[in-house]
Amino acid sequence: MRGAALIVLAWNQWALTRIFLDSLLANDLDEAGIIVVDNGSDDETPIALKDYLAAYPGIVKVVSLPENLGFVRGMNAGIAAARPEDDVVLLNNDLVITQRDWLNRLRDAAYARPEYGVIGCRMHGGEGDQRLFHLGGFIEPESLWGQQTESGIQEVEAGQFTRTRRVQGIAFAVAYIRRDCLTRVGPLDEIFHSYFEDTDYCLRAADAGIASVVAGAVTLRHDQHGSTRDDGGFRERLWKQSRAAFAQRWQQRLIDAYRGTVHWQGVTGQAHAHAQITRSLLWRLDARGLRMAFSKAAPELLDAQDFRLGLAAHRSIPPAPEVAFVCAPGGIEPIPRGRFRVALGISEWDEAPLSWARYSEQFDLLLVPDAFQQRAFRAAGVSIPIEILPLGIDRDYCQADAPTVRNPHAHFVFLSVVESLPRDAPDRIVTAFRQAFDATEPVELLIRVVPGNDDALIHAAIEAAIAATPGAPVRVISYLGFQAHERMQLLCAADTYVSARRGGGWDPLAAEAVACARPLIAPAYGSQESLVREWGHEVACRSAEDPANPGQRWCEPDLDSLVARLREVHEQRSFVLTAARIAAPRFAQAHDLDNTADRLAELLASGSTLKPRPSEPAPHRPVDLDLPSGNQIVVLGMHRSGTSSVGGLLKLFGAWPGEDDALLRGPDNPRGHFEHGELHLACVRRLEADGGDWRFPPEETSAAAIDAFRRDIAAILETLEARRPWFIKEPRLCLLVHEILPLLTRPVFVHVTRDPGAIAASLARRDRMGSAAALTLCEHYKRAALVASEGWQRVTIDYDELIADPLKTARNLLNELVGCGITGLDWPGDDAITRWIEPSVANQGNAAVGD
Repeated sequence: MRGAALIVLAWNQWALTRIFLDSLLANDLDEAGIIVVDNGSDDETPIALKDYLAAYPGIVKVVSLPENLGFVRGMNAGIAAARPEDDVVLLNNDLVITQRDWLNRLRDAAYARPEYGVIGCRMHGGEGDQRLFHLGGFIEPESLWGQQTESGIQEVEAGQFTRTRRVQGIAFAVAYIRRDCLTRVGPLDEIFHSYFEDTDYCLRAADAGIASVVAGAVTLRHDQHGSTRDDGGFRERLWKQSRAAFAQRWQQRLIDAYRGTVHWQGVTGQAHAHAQITRSLLWRLDARGLRMAFSKAAPELLDAQDFRLGLAAHRSIPPAPEVAFVCAPGGIEPIPRGRFRVALGISEWDEAPLSWARYSEQFDLLLVPDAFQQRAFRAAGVSIPIEILPLGIDRDYCQADAPTVRNPHAHFVFLSVVESLPRDAPDRIVTAFRQAFDATEPVELLIRVVPGNDDALIHAAIEAAIAATPGAPVRVISYLGFQAHERMQLLCAADTYVSARRGGGWDPLAAEAVACARPLIAPAYGSQESLVREWGHEVACRSAEDPANPGQRWCEPDLDSLVARLREVHEQRSFVLTAARIAAPRFAQAHDLDNTADRLAELLASGSTLKPRPSEPAPHRPVDLDLPSGNQIVVLGMHRSGTSSVGGLLKLFGAWPGEDDALLRGPDNPRGHFEHGELHLACVRRLEADGGDWRFPPEETSAAAIDAFRRDIAAILETLEARRPWFIKEPRLCLLVHEILPLLTRPVFVHVTRDPGAIAASLARRDRMGSAAALTLCEHYKRAALVASEGWQRVTIDYDELIADPLKTARNLLNELVGCGITGLDWPGDDAITRWIEPSVANQGNAAVGD
């Protein structure tokens, strides 16, 4: 049975190592052992480690090296000392384990997909430091200055990046490496002493089709460089040596991987919509192989904290870049510099201004976020091709429960964000709010004013509206709020997002509010029309002329309708907030910003000036490794599909299901299910723990339930390990086997299929289940089983074929299992097979062989 070897490298600084070991041993170490590599320490480390050996026999192991061989050779010594079937987890001794289930959540991520092989996690700084130092990083090819966050911004904890995500590389302060991936890539490369070995490993793994991912469900503390501090320049020398080795291997290759230069001309502060597009999409395009170079389309100061934006701004721009992309509000009209010229257009009116249309004509392609914008630019006379680029939201930030500061009196908070006085109508929002609620009601309107040219006028208009209408309290705040996690904290400080926007331009916060489970109150006009109608609460509006732009029409929100929506949402808040929370994940998945980046990269390449996208290596699959089988068989099949018949065959072949007295028998199958009783109970408990059962599989899973199930299964597998080849079967495993993949060693999955109509009929007889429900459930089990076993060795046996021709079908099964490397199996003789399979009885629908 596979476990995990937790390998920690220690070199002097025993106090640091002791803190780490104590934190490690205080948390869950299911099926894991600790290997401490003493890298030639000359302090108290060697003696102190003997105490841990005595206190934790069988758990702690020490590998003593005669001298300091460096991080890479030291870790390789630990890898060599691990059991050959175990996964390995490389750990720095300046970590503190602050999450009890950290190891199991890393396991979940490692086995979520067959190609996932190198797993990192989120990391805070030292004690009390809430900065996020690692979220999955990248290395830029020019100076090879690696960053531990893809966006290049170091953020503070706001509950962001909690998904499992693919990244270019992870920091090997924490690295869970699956055994099959370690077998394929090999150990760390010893051309590195310390530093760059992690990025090198991730890039080598990528060449083999192995993905590096970050398990967002794990957060640990990392006292950065704690093991090499106060070293008199030692760390800097190691860094430079390793950088030179890395550059020789990778630098030119990373440079050559770019498909060409995209000259992005835009803004990063004002206007808000265009700035957000620049800051969120520019680095994503770079990560997709487009060399991004940035020029300011208007005078502004760049955010000094944004490394990737700064990198793009300092890059050299060739005289004729492959692509020019202009992302700037109307009225700012930089000359596009590029062979293929593309612009993003967003109009506030139902017909874009004539000057914007004329400016657009010098481009080869105009991108707009939706059909409203396409019509607005066509109405203005734009004749060049126009393509729709749907603008998504960043799922790594948008969430319902970002840590934030809530109203201290638990008031229901309406939030509005105002950037332009005429467009955003803050005075109308204040008037409607104070008409809707009097001063005694537990509500508040929070208005964030985006600093800019209009902010003084906006403040004056809000103050005048407050003075003119008595009512509930209104609070005004003003700050730039560049970073995405700050926007999410602002949204989550409120209960509802409200807009009286007259303009038809894209409001990024409207979609983010829906993704953060905040009800949206707004007019269904312009780029927000479909968003509001499908996901929000619509404020009635009428077409009106913009007084500042004669001839240009936008919308005028109806005051009474706005008042009614405010009251409606508050009075039905329990229902409305619950509905918003249910809808948020579905909305976020359907409007993922990464899909926007993929589409934008495709459109920028449509001019044929960029190099073709390079082919990717085939995704890694454990089945492709030339390794012997682990002699572990897992039978997967729906209830009533014939798994008991197949289990009987496997036992006849010589595979062991466990002691006879541990196996289930029942009135519906007196010859036996060949199903371990404790395994059956563990599967039943697992589904019940999340409020489901075999007929109604739970839609969500809890970490605690997974961990308890995995421990139960580990104990059962331990009783089987002495008798390989063994097999396990239980229909519920179709739903659950992905959770125990970390325990299995090169398993072979046997998928048992049967005509779905026959399964439905059998379930109707036994369980009084309707045909439609049975067929749906059968499909659910089948899909779950196929997804869980993807990339691993698997064979299929059809129950109907087994009944029709027992000898041929059984022989084929045996041959396929032997072909998969299962040893110790043998043909039991034709008579044994035919005695076991009873076609005449089975064809009459007898459940004895149909499970």
